[in-house]
Amino acid sequence: MTGVLLRPAVRSDADFLFSMASDPEVVRWVGSRKPWSREYFDRRFAQALSATGSHEPDLPRWFIGTTEDSQPVGLLSLVRRSDHHEVGYWVHPDHWGHGCAGELVIHALDHAADLPLAAQVYHANGASRRVLERAGFTLVDDGEPMTYRRRIGSPLPDRAGTNGGVAGRDAAHHGTHQKLVRKPHVDGTDRL
Repeated sequence: MTGVLLRPAVRSDADFLFSMASDPEVVRWVGSRKPWSREYFDRRFAQALSATGSHEPDLPRWFIGTTEDSQPVGLLSLVRRSDHHEVGYWVHPDHWGHGCAGELVIHALDHAADLPLAAQVYHANGASRRVLERAGFTLVDDGEPMTYRRRIGSPLPDRAGTNGGVAGRDAAHHGTHQKLVRKPHVDGTDRL
């Protein structure tokens, strides 16, 4: 895999997303840390689908990360708050350790350029903390969960895995796939 593409979530993504939402290993770092019931998932997914294309506050927008051959690899969630965008991401276990989480976060930078970004991470989730730090987020609250923020105008990591580049920032983003070139992390540090 050479990159993660991004597109808005659609109804046909329900089974893929539920496979992650109901997997204890995937959700062990999410909210209550418990697998989602189908009923709860269906409510959350319906809410996210109704927000597609919306910039209304407090509505989740869900995007699907895919391989170049359209195989889904994970979820990117963006929620616009009053002064920032809240970022969340899940990667399907079949794609752990391949840099997908980092690429999803880079896509978040592209989709939320108008406000700072924030993400919460549990202390024990070192891999996700490293993903955020590589994307230019800084720790602002070390409670449980920890809160990371990224200011508008912070230097972007480039798409090849080094720091400071701006490649890809001017591409057309909304409702289309985007390709990122990645530098593989053979030590598995992006495993969620």
